[in-house]
Amino acid sequence: MRKIYSIALIFGLSIVVSTAFAQQVATLYFLENAPMRHIVNPAFQPVSDGYVAITPLGYTSLWVGNNSVTMSDIIFKKHGMTVTAVHPDANPRDLLRAIRGTTSFDTDMTLNILSFGWRNKKDQNGYIHIGIQERIEAGVGMPKEYFDFLLGGGMHNLLGNNHYDLRTTGFRMSSYTEISGGYSYQLNDEWTIGGKLKFLLGIAYADMKNNKLVLDASVDGWHLYGNGSITIAAPINYGVLPDPISYNVIKNIKVQDLIDGKSITDFLTPSGYGAAIDFGFAYKPHPQVQITAAINDLGFIVWNTGSDYRTRIDSTFTGVNGLNYSDYSNVGNGHKFDSNKLKDDVVNSLENFAQSITSDPARVGFTRMLSAKLNVGVDANFCDNIIGLGILSKTRLFNNRLYEEVTLGFAVRPVNWFNMALSYSLVQNGKYSNIGAGLSFMPYDGINMTLAMDYIPTSYVYAGNQKNIPIPYRAKGVNVALGFTVVWGTNHDKDIDKDGVWNQFDVCPLTPPNVKVDELGCPLDSDGDGIPDYLDNCPDTPQEAYGLTDSVGCPLDTDSDGVPDYKDLCPNTPIEAYGFVDEFGCELDTDGDGVPDWRDLCPNTPKEAYGFVDENGCEIDTDGDGVPDWKDRCPDTPEAAWGYIDEFGCPKDTDGDGVPDYLDDCPTQPGPAYNKGCPEIKKEVRNLLNKAMQGIKFETGKATIKKVSFPLLNKIAAIFIENTNYIIEVQGHTDNVGKADYNMRLSDARANSVMNYLINQGVPADRMSAHGYGLTRPMADNSTKEGRALNRRVEFNITFEEVHYETILNHIDSTLYQQHLDSIRAIEMVKDSVQTQQVTE
Repeated sequence: MRKIYSIALIFGLSIVVSTAFAQQVATLYFLENAPMRHIVNPAFQPVSDGYVAITPLGYTSLWVGNNSVTMSDIIFKKHGMTVTAVHPDANPRDLLRAIRGTTSFDTDMTLNILSFGWRNKKDQNGYIHIGIQERIEAGVGMPKEYFDFLLGGGMHNLLGNNHYDLRTTGFRMSSYTEISGGYSYQLNDEWTIGGKLKFLLGIAYADMKNNKLVLDASVDGWHLYGNGSITIAAPINYGVLPDPISYNVIKNIKVQDLIDGKSITDFLTPSGYGAAIDFGFAYKPHPQVQITAAINDLGFIVWNTGSDYRTRIDSTFTGVNGLNYSDYSNVGNGHKFDSNKLKDDVVNSLENFAQSITSDPARVGFTRMLSAKLNVGVDANFCDNIIGLGILSKTRLFNNRLYEEVTLGFAVRPVNWFNMALSYSLVQNGKYSNIGAGLSFMPYDGINMTLAMDYIPTSYVYAGNQKNIPIPYRAKGVNVALGFTVVWGTNHDKDIDKDGVWNQFDVCPLTPPNVKVDELGCPLDSDGDGIPDYLDNCPDTPQEAYGLTDSVGCPLDTDSDGVPDYKDLCPNTPIEAYGFVDEFGCELDTDGDGVPDWRDLCPNTPKEAYGFVDENGCEIDTDGDGVPDWKDRCPDTPEAAWGYIDEFGCPKDTDGDGVPDYLDDCPTQPGPAYNKGCPEIKKEVRNLLNKAMQGIKFETGKATIKKVSFPLLNKIAAIFIENTNYIIEVQGHTDNVGKADYNMRLSDARANSVMNYLINQGVPADRMSAHGYGLTRPMADNSTKEGRALNRRVEFNITFEEVHYETILNHIDSTLYQQHLDSIRAIEMVKDSVQTQQVTE
């Protein structure tokens, strides 16, 4: 059922503000002549030599609003009537959709007591600030389920229990006095830094947090239970409160009991002490551009007279669960609404609820951090500082969460004593009025009046008997700052820009500070290029460059090649050519091959190669043999011949046998082409070596040669001695009987036995080698007796010349080696011999 009392509750809460955006009016940042602008960034210096701001109008800021709903969500037109969100003809769910998960209701106020500052007379670049301010923050958090309960009557399920998690319900209030001392110093034309030290005197503090808070509602009653904490600090000793506390005890406490026996000192004694700092800087990379950053309110308060209670809630009550709209609108007298009856029912229910709150003994003393803020801004000024554009980012840390807001600003400063600004804020939570405005003017040399406001409501409804009370209709809140300050040292009536030329004679009355001027008050332009010296980064511009300079007085270089436009004959130099141009801005071509140096990978092309280079300036080698086309007499060299060619790109034939080296297995010994350029082995030698494969016998399982094999080996030795060009490898092989490692050792031993026998017969040892291959190279099937017999053998591989890796490199030009590295690596794998003739049957 809908509850009529929800109208009063939501309407009341809707005028309070969200802590997410409290404090510091962003529009104030864009008012340069506002004396209190240093509150946003302590590096900012007032334009006057001194100021005094006295309460209450010295500087006051106030923020009001909320982060969920506007008046338009609560009261609106429907069917030609003005109704509320809980009217029978309205849909409360429309309002519920507008409410955030947790709605924050807060207010924040800064009240100036006394602030003053002055420029350091000994060093005009320094500025001192002293201030005393009162700071008050208060806020309430309400979960969305609370509103769901109110708008839905708490009874979505009439037959069972309705469960509501209200854990995020809470409040916070803090009040303290801030005593600050700050100093800002202009280091040079670019950098200004500033900082403040703040001593904090705590006045009062209270907060409530819930670890658990649950409401179960049914037709039989409501049950509220949970636990949390209540923290309280106050300027007087409230030791009269019991420990633990309860509602019935508090209800019977009289205010007189709290103040009896207390002096004025008791009320003025701080409840806590703390400290904070502000720090900021302003940087001008260009006279018309400024970058700023500041951290404010980085600090804490130790509340030493306060207590932290652990609370418990367990309450069951039925006082208002039966109320509905008709209970208060259908009471006679023309259905006039009975507010007294509603008030009595709600108060009775709340009293029943409050009686259920109890607490554990308090923990005395606690520390709370302030809500730190980070302000980062960028602004630019035009037309002698008359027009300003900027952007300000505000980031606030509150309850371990970051809240971000970005504000765009536009400022107009026609004269030094009048500033006006407009702003547009991009607020994190939406639904705020985004427009802000500010005004700061000094009509007399002694008074400054500043008014700045963010989130100005632009839509209103009017209430009252005469309908003359405007109420914001489509805004969640407003942030306003007001200042009335006594200032001195502005010199409005003599020299507004302080350039030494009185206003009545000053042709350029808005010259920036510290700029040298001529007798007419205009900035000097020594080189006559149209750019005043204070903006001229190139003060010696030649006359030929007049009209071809940029905004800082330097000769234009449109293509950025390092040669100014006024003498650049090639004005469209590509980026890649930077650093490779001549004095006239044209691309260099050192070797004259038609390819500019910036993309010439071969910068020393000979004249003979002109016309035979690719787009990168390298000599073309069409057949890829390593000899460029301009001197290649054999332009179609096949890939297989690469590395075997002469200086003119033709295949070599080292032994002159008519077989080119790349096809010649024996390139240094002549042989017929049908034998791949190698000398032919006689038929009787091949037959003898074939016979040796099965004719050489050993003792079983041993490497001892049987005598029956000696005649055959003697014949083989005679052949090897006669043919001095033979390079022999003795190979030992076994079948697969036995373990592989045993067979490998046996085959190697037998091969060495045969080699040693031949050496003893006179075959030179330097022409022979022996290797065992075990069972790895079968020539027949090991599964048969006959096959195994064939696999047990000794073979002789004959090589006609020993070619090593180094020998091959001698045939290959060093340049070709780089181009054909893969081929050389393949050769390396067979570097022990490359001309091998396998003697088989």
